[in-house]
Amino acid sequence: MVIPLKFKFGANTGKGQASSLSFRCLYPRKENDCVRVLIVEDDRLVRKGFISLMPWEHFGMEVIGEAGNGEEALSFLNHQEVDLLITDLAMPRMSGIELIRTVRQLYPRIWTVILTFHQDFEYIQEALRLGAIDYIAKTELQQDKMEDVLGRIEQRIRYEMSQQARTWEEADKENPDQAIVWVSAPGGGALNLSNPIHRGNPVEECAPGIWLYTCEEKGLTDEEMDCLHADPFLRSGIIMLLEGIGCESGKQVISTLQEYKDRLMFYEWDRDRAGVWKKNWSQLRETMNHMRVTHEEEQLLKETWSSLQWVIHDLQFEENIAVLEKKMPTPQQLDTLFVIASTRWERVVPAGVWKVPQGELLTWKDWKNWLSRLRQDLEAYLFKPSYSREVHSCVWKAVQIINQDLSREITLREIAKKVNLSQSYLSQCFRDIVGGSFNEYVRQARMDWAKKLLADTDKPIYWIATQTGYPNEKYFSRVFKDRTGMLPSAFRNQCHERK
Repeated sequence: MVIPLKFKFGANTGKGQASSLSFRCLYPRKENDCVRVLIVEDDRLVRKGFISLMPWEHFGMEVIGEAGNGEEALSFLNHQEVDLLITDLAMPRMSGIELIRTVRQLYPRIWTVILTFHQDFEYIQEALRLGAIDYIAKTELQQDKMEDVLGRIEQRIRYEMSQQARTWEEADKENPDQAIVWVSAPGGGALNLSNPIHRGNPVEECAPGIWLYTCEEKGLTDEEMDCLHADPFLRSGIIMLLEGIGCESGKQVISTLQEYKDRLMFYEWDRDRAGVWKKNWSQLRETMNHMRVTHEEEQLLKETWSSLQWVIHDLQFEENIAVLEKKMPTPQQLDTLFVIASTRWERVVPAGVWKVPQGELLTWKDWKNWLSRLRQDLEAYLFKPSYSREVHSCVWKAVQIINQDLSREITLREIAKKVNLSQSYLSQCFRDIVGGSFNEYVRQARMDWAKKLLADTDKPIYWIATQTGYPNEKYFSRVFKDRTGMLPSAFRNQCHERK
């Protein structure tokens, strides 16, 4: 059961933008667990004010994180369990609409309510189509009503949890050993219950995009199996004959199926290989338990794909692909990986040369095909026929070393020694292959990193100066103004105003 959460939000805290409030129901979840909150708002002052003003702890809630845009929020969700998500809709990099769309796919148990100044009903309807269950005008909320707001949210959550607990208790009373599971692929449609096998059988949507039918002890007849193989649903999803669930609780079955849909199905589903799959419950659980990418592994993946060595060497590309297939990062982790890697390419590869197709990479097969095409496009742009692949590799290794730590002194002599080229030859190759001199690349890399730190952190100017390789704040500020036309403090203020 879904219950709309209706409340108001202070008119003096917004900028003509919209926000949404979401709660993910976790299975299983104790009634006295603290509700973990993530705030997503591009305006830092609004975000900080919202966090400090709301009496979270009085209602069993705790703000465990904050993000300035949708990309940062999804990166946070990759590593942290969040129960309650509050997000603005109009944000840079990834809008709230895009965030809701992605969360709907990766975390479909998140419920969304729009908080908005917008009176454009088409805009509101778009958010509702993406999974938002209601919307509330911010202008209706007064500060003295904040306790009422959180109190009502708490009551709704507790009520919903109690309803779900009763559902799981009823599900646990029946322990069939076999079940049929329909899992909708990304972008797939709903299950058509007109199929003959559904008639008279209790097929239920146990989670968004997942339908479950527990079989009787006698199993499926030949006629029922024929119906499954002929089910049109196979064009937009997977039909799974799940065996060996035995006395497993309903909570655990549904939780594992949800994780399967969010993670493993991305790698298994192939629209050209439709069929009814038989899976053993114990093996499925074991596979899911091994699908975890640690923070350290994720950082290593980012470095590996950022280096561009995979563009030059076939073996490196194949090894990179093999690592991804072994670690099985989520689709969102893949998106984040290549967004970050692409920031390393920006200084040498125009954005027009590469672009992640929006809404087209629905499976790992799609990703592999795109990566192969991307490699060809990057190679065509980067490869200079007058130099060997070994020389290209040395130059891109030099670029990688430069970007690893921009806080230290970086000299042509040091880098040439590390890549086993003479200083004069590296200087010549670097200019021809990268498109600019070695020293100019280092200066621009430092400046780009400084801009990012100024825009995305509140660290003092002197700290940013040291992190980008400048001896002191005064010299850094002078160089920054010479290259950008403004002081670092003015650049930071401009970034905050844009947000």
